[in-house]
Parts: sequence; C-alpha cells; structure tokens
Amino acid sequence: MTSRLAALLGVLLLLTSCTADEPAPADAARVFPGETWATATAESQGVDGAILQAALDTLAFYSGADGLDEVVVVRNGYVIHQGDSVHKAHNVYSVTKSITSTALGLLIADGKTSLDQPMAEIEPMLANQYPDVTLRHLTTMTSGYNADGANRWGEASADWSTTPFEAAEPLFAPGTAYAYWDEAMILKGRLLTRIAGESLYDYVDRRVMQPIGITDWSWWEEYEVDELPIAYGATGVRLDALELARFGLLFLNDGVWDGTRLLPEGWVTGATQNHVPTTIALADTDRSATDGRGIYGYNWWTNGITPDGTRSMPDAPVGTYYASGLHNNMLFVVPEWDLVLVRRGEDGNPPAGKANVYNRILRTLAPGVTV
Repeated sequence: MTSRLAALLGVLLLLTSCTADEPAPADAARVFPGETWATATAESQGVDGAILQAALDTLAFYSGADGLDEVVVVRNGYVIHQGDSVHKAHNVYSVTKSITSTALGLLIADGKTSLDQPMAEIEPMLANQYPDVTLRHLTTMTSGYNADGANRWGEASADWSTTPFEAAEPLFAPGTAYAYWDEAMILKGRLLTRIAGESLYDYVDRRVMQPIGITDWSWWEEYEVDELPIAYGATGVRLDALELARFGLLFLNDGVWDGTRLLPEGWVTGATQNHVPTTIALADTDRSATDGRGIYGYNWWTNGITPDGTRSMPDAPVGTYYASGLHNNMLFVVPEWDLVLVRRGEDGNPPAGKANVYNRILRTLAPGVTV
C-alpha cells in the first residue's frame, strides 16, 4: 500500500509541475493560443531573461508615456513578456493596411480578383484618369492615385481628402514612383468591398479573425458601395495587443493556424518581401519622409535594401518584417527567431525613426536568443 501511495504521489507531483508557466523546452513544437495564451519564462523558450529586459528597456527609452504597458513578446507561441495593459483595445492605425492586404490575398485565392486587375474594371468611374492602375499598384503604394477635395483634418496636406473617391489628376504614372498615400488605401477598401460582395469586416472576421480567436474587434466603416459599408483600407481596426499578436503568429506560421490553413499558400511569403524597386522615384509629396523603396511589400514593411544600398535594419535577422502604425503601434515578426513582438500605444512615433529604433532593440536582443 505504501509503495502504491508513493507512486501515486509521484505522478501527481509530476503533473502539477507541468504548468503553463513552465512548458516544454525551446525546441518544442510551436503552440497556439486557445481562449487565452500559454505563458512561459523567457529562459524556458531559449531567451535570456536579462537580455530580453535590456531590449525592453531600450524600447521603453524610445517610447512615449505609454512605455511598455501594451508590449507583448511571443516565442514558440508562448507569451514570454506582457505589459500591464495588453487588454486595452484601440486603433492600430496603419497596421490596418496589412489586414486590408490580407483581405486581398483571400479574394485572390477565392478567384474573385488578381493583383494585376485594373481598378477601372472594378470602378468604371476611374477609367478616364487611371486606366492602367492595378490592385498591385495600390497595394505597393505605386499607384499615383490622388483624390479631389480638401484635407479631411484641415491640415496642409494633399492626402486624406474629404472626398476620397472623387479622382483627381494622378500624382505620377503607375509604377514610376512611390508615395505612401492613405487615399489610395481608402480607395482600395472600396474596391475590395465591391469584389467581396460583403463588408470587409464580415469577410475578414469570418475567414481570419474568428478562426484565430479574435472575437471582439472592430473596423472603421464609412460611406457605402453597392449598399455595403466600406471599411477604411488605411486605418481604423481596433484590437488589443494580445489580439494583434495572434495575427502576427498566423503570419509567422505561414498562414496556418494550429494545423488549419487560413491564408492561401504562398501569400505570406509574397506579401512580406519587397515589391518596390529602388530605381523608381520617391514622389514629391508632403509624405515623402516615408520611403518604401526597396523595403515595401504588400502593405508590409520588410528588412530589405534601401536606395542607399544598406539594409533597413542591418542588425536584425534578414527575414524580419513588420506592420507599422501611427503612435508607435507595431507588429514585428522574426521568423528566424520564431518570435512576435507587439508594441501598442497612443503616445506618438519615436523621434529617432521606427526602423532605427527597432533595429537597436533587436540588436540588443540578438545575443540572448538561442537559435
């Protein structure tokens, strides 16, 4: 009886020691969150905790008042760091663009469109001024699309017209220059809604968000086409940091979620590599400080080669890519490290420049990551 009791106690001790905070070693298979994320120590997932903290301290130094409150770090599918306000939901700003391009990838897989479909086929009103602009041009910010009307925010800018679907003279011929331009993405939201035949919110919610466990999110909708609400292609998705990390984990796993393919095969690879030549011009606009030549994919930013011949984040793994939004709302995916990094806030962009700042953060973290 005593030996049996001892054996039983041993089994119970073994079971209780296997908690969510102490999972399998770093070389274990990637896990996926259910209703909640599994958490782990950094060391159990092959990351030096002190070096991770040093990287986080670097991020805090270059952040505003929100600091690390909404920061999430995921390795192998385990949360190894989270801030105190990771459940705080707000606009992800231009990270929305990466979600809009994902909707395009799904519509292509459904056989409803292609990257090279002229937008004038979808909206005949554009045929006169934009006969040769394609969805690929819109998705890579090389369309030259420009809208008529005053700036929505009352600022001295040619972007963000109050009438974003009333076409003006092009900024440039399609494919000849790069201009980071929200009006082009707002138009893209209208075009994709027409192609989908339903609101983009409903489409993306059914195909992506619900399957990966994002059940409480929203997307800014304004105007209508074919009696359908238009989701803003440029901005307006509302998520919290842990939810945005789910989207990053889906991309890290090539569009497959816990064994089920949600994104078409090849889309993640295509979307997260550069599609903008360094040889084209940077358009002379009031947004010319944002230069995607050599580093811009399908509404994702890559660690590519800039026009000056240097890598945008020279100290980060080459495969790193990210979605970027106003106020330092960032989603980084580092395939070489099996790592997702999310930083949320409402406290302004880092004055040192995002690529420069996150290069420093990843450079600090690199010696602490076992690969």
